[in-house]
This record gives sequence, structure tokens and C-alpha cells, in this order.
Amino acid sequence: MLKDTADSPRKTVDKAMQVLHAFTHERQEIGISELARELGMHKSVVSRLVGALRRWRILEQDPLSKRVRIGVGAFRLGSIFATRQNIVRVVTPYLGSLVERTGQSAHAVLLDGNRTLVVATVESPHALRVIMRVGEHRPLHSTAGGKLFLALSDPALLIEVERSPGFKRFTPTTITDPAKLRSHLARCRRDGVAWNNGESSPWSGAVAAPVLDDGGQIIAAISTVYPLNVVDAAERLALAEETVAIASLTSKMFCALWPAKPEKNAADH
Repeated sequence: MLKDTADSPRKTVDKAMQVLHAFTHERQEIGISELARELGMHKSVVSRLVGALRRWRILEQDPLSKRVRIGVGAFRLGSIFATRQNIVRVVTPYLGSLVERTGQSAHAVLLDGNRTLVVATVESPHALRVIMRVGEHRPLHSTAGGKLFLALSDPALLIEVERSPGFKRFTPTTITDPAKLRSHLARCRRDGVAWNNGESSPWSGAVAAPVLDDGGQIIAAISTVYPLNVVDAAERLALAEETVAIASLTSKMFCALWPAKPEKNAADH
């Protein structure tokens, strides 16, 4: 069993968290010596921790006073959480409406690195249904929502996924050939929807539509998921129409609640 030595990774992380939690709304800047005294740590240890956090831009240091404060890196992480919470709050009622209209389960995903993250889900009332769990990570190339992110995001994302972790085969219908996948994603961009025809599990399918911000950038994907053996081709087209309609309503609501900030014109300065 590993022991928590003074220099163990867990001890180091714990100490870094103590440094970060010393900051409050009332005390936004703190000197290194002050931090060391308050936390009962040697000044050199605090200085080393602050240096590491500064490299990740979690903290920044005033060049004159040398006092440290929370940096833009922490804001970036916080904004990811805030955006996720906003999307969950907006999208969940719409998922419920989608399930009422289709009778099939629905969920919403966000991009999380090289995968999607299920952030909201509403299950079908039927006994035979597909279940998705909040917090579950899903691959990009073999899921309907994931394909939308590959199709509508910066092309660098597809290159990164192809490099690591690669296009793993989950079922016989999973698209693993890069050229075929690019052609498939071009259709997704053209049609505005993406399909999963048993590509992540052999018995379930899905259709997804994007939630877009004011600039037309994808911020989430809404998917209707269904057992492949109970939904025929005509029903799948109807599911796609309903999913697109709900995703469009969600996009409009999200943009109304959190509109993009207008860019300042040079003439305004």
C-alpha cells in the first residue's frame, strides 16, 4: 500500500487545494508569506505550489505587489461548469416534451475532451427502451450526438480523435475507416442531423440534432434513442423531425437567456 509521504501526489494536491481555498470574495489577493503562516506551511512549499498553479494560469501574481490572486485558468474551468449547469436547466424540460411526443428516451450531451458527456436524460415510459445515465461518457465516432460534434466543430477535433483514442469498433456497423467517416460526417453537416444505426451497441439506434448558440456553433446535442427492433424506417424519420424541432426550440431558448455579447466597434472607442 502506498503511504501518503510529505511529497506524495495526493499530499501535493491537498496542499494546492488549501492554497486555492484560502481565497474568498472578501480576500481576493494574498501574499505568499501570509499564505504560508495561515496554512502552516513552509514559505518555500507555498512558493512552489503557487508557481505550479501560475503555470496553469489557475493563479496569477501582481508584478508590483507580488500578491497572488485567482487567474483566468480557474475562470475557464468555472465557466465550463456554469455552461453545463445552464444547459441542463434549459434542456431538461424540452427532453421531457420530446419523450412525450415520441415515446422514446431522450438525452443531451456536451463535448468533454475527445468524448461526449451525458448531462441530462429523460427515459421512455415503455418497458422496452434504451437507458442512458447522466455522467456517462460516450465515444464521438459511434454515437449520433458525438458525430454532430465531429461534423460541426473545428476539424482539429476529428484529427485528434483519429490520433487518440482512434476509431474503435464496437459493433459490425461501427464506422472505423477515416475516409468513410469523413464522408458520413459531410452528410451530417448537410442534413443537420446524425444517426447511430447500432454502431455503439447492436440493439439500439439514435438520431441527434444540434443545439446552437447565436453564432451557429454547436454547444450541445439532443438525441432520441430507441430499440432498433421496434422502430421502423418511417418511424425513424418522424423521430428525426421531432428531435430537430426540439433542438431548435432549445437553441432559441438558450440564445434568448444567454445571448452572445456584441463585438465592440472600433468607432465606439
